[in-house]
Amino acid sequence: MLTTDDRSFAVLLHAYGKATGTPGHLTALLDGDESARRAALEHLNSAVIHQGTPWTATASAALAVGQILRDPSIAGADTAWLRRDLLRWLAEVGEAAAGPYPGDLAADAAPGGRDIRSEIARIAAASSDEDVYDDILEDPQREHAMWAMILLDCRQAASRLADVVEDRLADADPRVRATAACAATRLVRAAELAATAPSPRPRLVVRLTKLARTADAAERAALVLALGDLGAAPREFLEDPHPGVRACAALAPALADDPAAVNMIMDALQDPEAADRWFPDGLPQIVGRLRGTLLDATLERVTGFTELLPVALAFARLTDGLEWILLLLKAFPEPPVELDDAQRAYLAALADNESLWSLSLGDIRRVFERIRLPYDRQACRALAHANDSRAWLRDHGVRLSTVRGEWLATAEKIVADHGGAESAESDGLGLAKALLRLAGAHAASGHREGAVAAAAEAVRISLRLTPSDAHLIRALTEYGRHLGEAGRSGDASAAAERAIAVHAQMSRPVPADFDLAQALTGLGRLAADLGRGDIALTVTVSAVEVHRRLDNPVYLAPALADLSRRLWEAGRGDDALTSADEAVRTLREVAETNRFARADALKYLCEMLSDLGRWLNPVDALTAVEEAVAAFHEYVADLRVAAQASLTEEPDLADALTGLGLCLTRLGQVEQAVDAAAEAVRTHRRLADDLPVVFQPGLARALTALAASQYARGQHEHALAAAREAADLCMAWARPSPGFFTVRRRQDLDLLADVFDDLGRGEDADRIRRHITRV
Repeated sequence: MLTTDDRSFAVLLHAYGKATGTPGHLTALLDGDESARRAALEHLNSAVIHQGTPWTATASAALAVGQILRDPSIAGADTAWLRRDLLRWLAEVGEAAAGPYPGDLAADAAPGGRDIRSEIARIAAASSDEDVYDDILEDPQREHAMWAMILLDCRQAASRLADVVEDRLADADPRVRATAACAATRLVRAAELAATAPSPRPRLVVRLTKLARTADAAERAALVLALGDLGAAPREFLEDPHPGVRACAALAPALADDPAAVNMIMDALQDPEAADRWFPDGLPQIVGRLRGTLLDATLERVTGFTELLPVALAFARLTDGLEWILLLLKAFPEPPVELDDAQRAYLAALADNESLWSLSLGDIRRVFERIRLPYDRQACRALAHANDSRAWLRDHGVRLSTVRGEWLATAEKIVADHGGAESAESDGLGLAKALLRLAGAHAASGHREGAVAAAAEAVRISLRLTPSDAHLIRALTEYGRHLGEAGRSGDASAAAERAIAVHAQMSRPVPADFDLAQALTGLGRLAADLGRGDIALTVTVSAVEVHRRLDNPVYLAPALADLSRRLWEAGRGDDALTSADEAVRTLREVAETNRFARADALKYLCEMLSDLGRWLNPVDALTAVEEAVAAFHEYVADLRVAAQASLTEEPDLADALTGLGLCLTRLGQVEQAVDAAAEAVRTHRRLADDLPVVFQPGLARALTALAASQYARGQHEHALAAAREAADLCMAWARPSPGFFTVRRRQDLDLLADVFDDLGRGEDADRIRRHITRV
């Protein structure tokens, strides 16, 4: 008979709140009918352990399950399924308890001597199910301590459960014995971490080995997998008569460097479908198909793709499963410049299997984007059989222009879905927003006049329908931006003046509207770029006021950064530094606490700290630049990971590397500065080859950073070559946009002129400065 303390469970928690219903489910495992027992198992699997996560009720429930497994009432053949499912659940508890923990578990579970268990019990007793987690987690220290306490409790429970589960190795049912082996293995690993008693691992290895010698094939495979999980090297089973048992023995981590074991797994994968048929009822340690586990081990143990080619070709012939994607990433760890024979053979095999190309999953397309190959069967077949794969990739490989072309096609479809101009009466605001999106897609693809035309239509509809001030300001601002980039600076100024007039006529205080705050932020930047510093400051102050009332630091921080720049440009240094200090504090907070906004927060933090490096006195400036370098390193590391998955992140990575190079130069770390700037140049050069109108300004800036760092390193000839190329590019992209230099571009030209001065090329420096003055 099971005894549970309902009162203790009333202050314990599972995934959905207080565990008041858990004792009833535990009792039903013994006393209930089959439907009640299955409902109880569902409760254990969904609430007491939720997607691998334990809770404060998990350890107590696990100990109760240990009692249940020893109860004679469930020892018969008709309840073998129940014993098996309970052991499977305890295996999950053991897996969760054996998870890594970086600190001192006991100390973290009682920080400063606090009795976290009692605190949580008091809160649980006083809170509703809906509020209990909010009430507990409002204290960050208590939250951290709670998770440490949960892990500690589960490890201690594992120590008490290991013997209970090992007893089930004598069960009459072979599938129960197999599951008991899996659960015992995981509980022993967790128990060792608790270190409350000598480990039963050596004894368990001996017992499992003896059992495996007389078990049938399915049970033998499970026992051999358990031996591998315990760290044993089950070599004798590499000679087993059953191919599945041999493969399971070869999976043992202790045999990872054994060539015979590796070859055995690869031999098993010559026919992946046959491997899946070896154990039709499955194995307790294997989630999904056995072929997937075998492939994962092969990918870890075999370095070169040429050795893996026979396995890859076998998977390429399958009509189901996505393992071929893992092999594709192994074949192309980096975007290829030229295909080798193994890559050609695998790509040709994939192209021969029509079923692989009927999938429209976004993840598959992103994989092809990552390795710069088109997700197109005929294109990949052509590449596989091309006489010159290098030339083919140069002419047909996936580039950013292709991806941005897809953005443009999507934006055009959205506009078409709104019905075009005829829908302006019924859904004018929706159509105008769609047109602004289309304008942005045109600009991102280098189609300046297309961007102007789409934005002009958005403004026309917005003015006719007299929508909200927020949307009208945004439409006029984006129209002005696209006009300026297209070289029509006079028209850009007129659009900005009209947006400024809308802002001037608004009631005060300005309404706390998010769209309006963002529109004003954009208008402030446009006014600054057009040289209207006074207006830029007024509008930016208004944007900050609205963002403050909205109380969202994610959007307030960039607005504060803009305000500090406008104040500095207006000669109000003290106010600029006050605003910059608040911006930096807010950006740090967002970067640390909001993983969704982290990238943008780090970007603005890097820029703000770089500005401070120019504004402050030498001592304080050095501190700001040091922090900027640290932030840039963090930002670049994040962007590298993102760029590995999507080439759309490469422009941001290139910009970040440019900024890092400039900051490292200021700090005197010139070797690292040259490396960062050179990588930025390489990336921007590739992007500019693809979309010159869009990315030549970035290339010019990267070249300027490279020239500055090379000069600081004493590489004067290299610095002069980089500076001259940057100057030529600046003149080239300035010609179609006279009179419209963004603030950042003006700063880049100032820096370039300074580099020429340092190199003793005064005539080049004067030419750059005359150009700045003229435009």
